[in-house]
Amino acid sequence: MAHVIQLPIFDEMAESLKKKGSYSKELSEQEVVQIMESIVQNLLAGQQKVKAAVPTPKVHIENDVATVSSETHVESPVKATIAINCKLGNDVSPQRLKLIQSDVQEKAGPLDKLKLKAVNMEHRVKKTLSDPNQALSNALESQLEPRGVRLTDTALHFNQQKLAVNLKGKPTTSS
Repeated sequence: MAHVIQLPIFDEMAESLKKKGSYSKELSEQEVVQIMESIVQNLLAGQQKVKAAVPTPKVHIENDVATVSSETHVESPVKATIAINCKLGNDVSPQRLKLIQSDVQEKAGPLDKLKLKAVNMEHRVKKTLSDPNQALSNALESQLEPRGVRLTDTALHFNQQKLAVNLKGKPTTSS
């Protein structure tokens, strides 16, 4: 189960999707940071044995390109630092993003490097970042589902220094 982040932006999205079935907004860098934090949390959620401190990622959007960097400190089962730096831009397909550049570095002692390979975090990070649309959609879903909304469509596009987000969804039915 994903970690639910208590932030107004996710509540705002959920309310709009419940009432209107859609949500459209140009998100600031700070709002994008919150979604990126959810992506990192989702990456770690699939690894029950991994305990890590996830600092707030850094996001800078300029000229339709976002630069994202994060440094996660893994505390167990190994002691390591996983540094992620990537650039995202607009894809040729409308309302989609693409990965322009990705760099994942693992820093650990010799014994921990072997253990880190077994966890295969670098591969998981690169696989997740290879489709930023799916990663952002999954991150949004992980925050909206606990708020009673099922996401049905996600359209993303950089507009100068903002991320234009157009979502469609509907309330989940209670069983």
